[in-house]
Amino acid sequence: MTTYYTAADLSEEFSITRRAIRFYETKGLLQSERRGRFMYYDYRQRARLIIILRSKRLGISLESAKHYLALYDDKPDSATRMLYMLHQSRSRLSELREQQIALQENIAELENLEKIAMTDLMACDLNVESSYEEYLNELTEVAAEEPIK
Repeated sequence: MTTYYTAADLSEEFSITRRAIRFYETKGLLQSERRGRFMYYDYRQRARLIIILRSKRLGISLESAKHYLALYDDKPDSATRMLYMLHQSRSRLSELREQQIALQENIAELENLEKIAMTDLMACDLNVESSYEEYLNELTEVAAEEPIK
């Protein structure tokens, strides 16, 4: 016996909106079956949604996910599908490693700026942390006073 899911079931299970599910359907990533007023998705569509959401979380494009799903539909155990997955994984890993290096450089630069600011503030004979807390409170008050545009 096949289990069917409504868009509400899937949206609750995966913490996404029903609108997102409809979006994936309009992009040809999912297919539903109408029964009366409701659209239903079978276990295969649920599995496809898991792949779509994983792809999205990993930064893989919906177009690439669609291509992967088409390969899966054609022949689930094909070498072509697995090679495509390997290529997508390696490409994304390369991008993320480049971003990681850039982030590490940015973090190091910001930590250096923080040290410079701390040194300069201590030269002003301030209690740095309490002065910083006061500064943050002032920012919060100013932001609360600004009119909403």
